[in-house]
Amino acid sequence: MAQLLHHVMRGQPDGPVLLPIHPLGADLHFWDECAPTWEGKFASLACDLRSSGSSPRSREPVTIARHVADLEALRQALGLGAVVPVGCAIGAMVSAAYAARHPERVPALVLSNPAPRTSEQAAAMLRERAELVRRGGMNAILPGAVDRAFVGQPRDQRFERYLARFAAQDAEAYALSTLGLLDADVTADLQAIRCPTLIVAGDNDVLLPPEQARAVHALLAHAEIVLLDDAAHFVPFQQPARFAKLVLDVVGRVSPPRE
Repeated sequence: MAQLLHHVMRGQPDGPVLLPIHPLGADLHFWDECAPTWEGKFASLACDLRSSGSSPRSREPVTIARHVADLEALRQALGLGAVVPVGCAIGAMVSAAYAARHPERVPALVLSNPAPRTSEQAAAMLRERAELVRRGGMNAILPGAVDRAFVGQPRDQRFERYLARFAAQDAEAYALSTLGLLDADVTADLQAIRCPTLIVAGDNDVLLPPEQARAVHALLAHAEIVLLDDAAHFVPFQQPARFAKLVLDVVGRVSPPRE
């Protein structure tokens, strides 16, 4: 039997379960400051994607399709019904693909800092990052890789915490995660989604700027978009309280939260 993704369930899954999906280079701790807002309202299932955190390592580039299959295997193994994917950046691509390919399981969807596809410019950057970390370890792309995700953000304890976890990850696992995304494209998935969807973008995001979120919005049938100032590439991590409340609002429309 294939090894499941490393995961943490919070709360009792007696309704839709929030399924937060972290961005490239992060792990399930990305959501730690969102969890208190969700606690007692909805159960949440945070996991490390393949080749991230404590999840199984891959020997080949990890694609969107592989991530979707891993998430569905985890859902089935835990006996869960409805889930609400809540993804950030590359995690938003995975969330959109999951929602499109398992529509019967997804009553709502949240996409933070999304894009419909990996652009040629982004693919070149990701390929270069993979090459650099393979030659010189994670420090070869630091501090620039993290600085660009935190444009306009304070260099406080939250920033330092993210930087430390990013630097500590396995370089080859990160490289394979990166290489699996060079031609990622969820345009068709976005066009197939029919559930209520919330899109959240960061005003200071220079990696996936707000126009990418607007492109995603144009492809969705039932979506609203919110632009947050004072946030960059990682809205859920940089503005966790505001973001977590937005998630409760959209999920509460399809399933009232527990009081």
